[in-house]
Amino acid sequence: MSRLVTLVHVLIATAFAADRDLAGRFAGEWKSATSENGGSIQFVLEPHEGAPWKCELMFSLAGADVKTEMREVKLQDGKIELTYDFDAQGVTLRSRIKGEWDGTAFRGKYETTVGDGSDQVDGGSWSASRKK
Repeated sequence: MSRLVTLVHVLIATAFAADRDLAGRFAGEWKSATSENGGSIQFVLEPHEGAPWKCELMFSLAGADVKTEMREVKLQDGKIELTYDFDAQGVTLRSRIKGEWDGTAFRGKYETTVGDGSDQVDGGSWSASRKK
């Protein structure tokens, strides 16, 4: 039994260490599935001892950089989920991006809703690799 407990602890520590290797700067693109909108996306992932990951994210929309307010950061086993708010034309919107590290980049889908989460206004795909 003690070997099993030790093995589980080693596996958890290995997975956590692998996620910590994903700290850094990332840049890529997003593309709407429902419109011709798209643009760049950039974010920085920073681990914190005993606390959730920290992330700062910015993206472009119609040629302008959009700053965001991060609400939630999850990174576990190479899977990422970021939830952030931003303003577009005086309306507060909330995006949730989910993706997975494939060894060279994060790739996934996003969904954007009105700030209270009541109505979906957009969705599509995104990808970001390490910024050089």
